[in-house]
Amino acid sequence: MSFNGYIFDLDGTLVDSLGDIAAATNKTLKELGFEERPKEEIRRYIGSGAKELFRGLLKNEDEDTLMRAIDIFKSRYAKNPIDNTRLFEGVLEVLELLKEKNKKMAVVSNKPLELSIIILKALNVDKYFDDIVGPETYNERKPSPIPIIKTLEKLNLTPDVSIVVGDTHADIESAKRSNCKAALAAWGYVKLKDQKPDFVLNRFEDLLIID
Repeated sequence: MSFNGYIFDLDGTLVDSLGDIAAATNKTLKELGFEERPKEEIRRYIGSGAKELFRGLLKNEDEDTLMRAIDIFKSRYAKNPIDNTRLFEGVLEVLELLKEKNKKMAVVSNKPLELSIIILKALNVDKYFDDIVGPETYNERKPSPIPIIKTLEKLNLTPDVSIVVGDTHADIESAKRSNCKAALAAWGYVKLKDQKPDFVLNRFEDLLIID
């Protein structure tokens, strides 16, 4: 099967941002009087936005506390989104090869668009993408299929020649609901049990095998 379009998630797929997200999360928890959490606990809730992150970590807290946590986190994280964030192994080389093959590529993330752009530019890979999409772009976030569908339309792509690559339930579900093939980034943050992707990638270079 050959693909013309590649839609990538950001955190846990293209970039390892756990260090920066965990640092901002623990600063937030500490400021609110809660105990800090280990990275491995935090990583389980990455991928669906700050609200779901703190819903997972502060399960028994009221909505006002959650909203305060989200506001503090966003402020903290925006100040240092790239201190320890790095590309996963093989990402740069594969993006370069796909670009040489004239493949169309986009990033569709639940991270605020401005932060995604800052990170991609800092890592010098923004130039590879024909579009970068955040939850505010279409006022929808994954697992809604809308961000994927709208991105395909913008890039003049059809689902049958497009693949969505991500590491969370939201990524796999949005791919299936938009009729694209779904590839699980097994190196990512979430260990999927019940969703069945079309492909499982154990390393980023595996994308070249299924193309």
